Amino acid sequence: MAAPQAVPQTGARLQEAPSARRRSLALAMLLLPTALTLLSVTTVNVALPAIRDSLGATAVEQSLVLTSYTIAFALVLLPAGRLGDRYGHKQVFIAGVVVFTLASAWCGLAPDATQLILARILAGIAGGLVLTPLNALIQLLFTGPERAKPFAVMGAVFGAASAAGPVLGGLLLQVGGEYGWHLIFLFNVPLGVLATVAAVLVIPRDNPLGARGSDPLGMLLFTAGILAVVLPFAAGTGVTPLNAALLAAGLLLMTGCMLWERRRERRDSFAIVPPRLFRQRALPIGIVSTFLGFAGFTASFLMLALLWLDGLGNDALAAGLVVTPFALGSVLGSLLSHSLSERFGTRIVTVGLTMISVCLLIVGALVLVLPAASLTFLVMLVPLLGIGLGVGLFVGPNTNAAFVQTASIDAGIASALIAAAQRTGTAVGIGVISALYALAPGGSAALPNHATAAFITAAMAGAAALVLVGSRRSAMPEPAEDDTEQF
Repeated sequence: MAAPQAVPQTGARLQEAPSARRRSLALAMLLLPTALTLLSVTTVNVALPAIRDSLGATAVEQSLVLTSYTIAFALVLLPAGRLGDRYGHKQVFIAGVVVFTLASAWCGLAPDATQLILARILAGIAGGLVLTPLNALIQLLFTGPERAKPFAVMGAVFGAASAAGPVLGGLLLQVGGEYGWHLIFLFNVPLGVLATVAAVLVIPRDNPLGARGSDPLGMLLFTAGILAVVLPFAAGTGVTPLNAALLAAGLLLMTGCMLWERRRERRDSFAIVPPRLFRQRALPIGIVSTFLGFAGFTASFLMLALLWLDGLGNDALAAGLVVTPFALGSVLGSLLSHSLSERFGTRIVTVGLTMISVCLLIVGALVLVLPAASLTFLVMLVPLLGIGLGVGLFVGPNTNAAFVQTASIDAGIASALIAAAQRTGTAVGIGVISALYALAPGGSAALPNHATAAFITAAMAGAAALVLVGSRRSAMPEPAEDDTEQF
């Protein structure tokens, strides 16, 4: 395996070396608002029919309520990493929590679909400001092998929060009646205020890198490329000449970004996305597997919600409760992931992705061959539990393996790239499934369309597993040289 690229032995540091207890409290305060931003992806799934009926939202507007959040989330990640490196990751995190709280209040009070979409865009921007510092601060709070446990806890929160979203959404819709969908957003407000105060008091302050130069063209090319790649999937309009042109333009912009950054590196100029990160093995593989894995399992929540609501005619609470086995499996898989990854290396990530893919194939087959009356919670219990276990084995170990060669000087940007892979994967996965329901005959009321959606999400997770098999990533790569100098 090639040695990691040499980088300057300087980087962000914490102003003080916190005790083990304070680090645990800080991790908890980092994960609370992060969980809220993830809940906001999936709580809306079960609320779509209520939003449609209340606001008269069109099919495109319904799709944008879902995808505008994840698109905005993805677009701000690289600037958030840059801001964290320059001004401090704690400051960026707290700013994100404050804006997310305000945006949630706007979502809950929105009088029409247009304002709801605009508020979701603002909430997505805030979510990006929250998520990027999370990974960077974990890298600063914990060193070397210590990081495996907090990343495993993070994986449990990611999976449980994503799965708990439909349950929480269903409960709030049931309790709130015609005002239920408003409560889904307003629920975040008091918790956001609490998280802001707690984060100020508990999370240690980091010493930022300060000004390292600027690369506005690199930032523009990267951001525009991400936007152009994701937009064709956002509105759920399927394959059109405009969407094909946007996708091609996005790929060209991303290629231009890479060429521009290599040119700046050769001239010893500051590069917003340092090419040295892609000469590692760990981070590029982690980015691709993260993108495909998140595209698969997060889109499956939309498929399950609409299957239960529109396909089978259940209420929102039942649609939420059906993913409870997923949440339990995700927590269990995450708790097991640390010890299993120590024994089997990152083979455990491949196993997790394979479990997700196989269990989604089983869900699709059940929907395809069984009559609607036979598609009960008990029938879905085992495959949904398996999907959750797979997610728990995937998220934490995959993230830990992706960062293992990253020096602290690159913590913010590397964190932004992984977070961007998570959010763009989510946006693309949800966009593909939304387009399927919008364009296929019968829409989300036709059971064969749900089977197709399950097969598509299974293919995405399976492709991520093939990436890891093809890259032969089984053992943890050698860590970065400055990995033990975090304090």
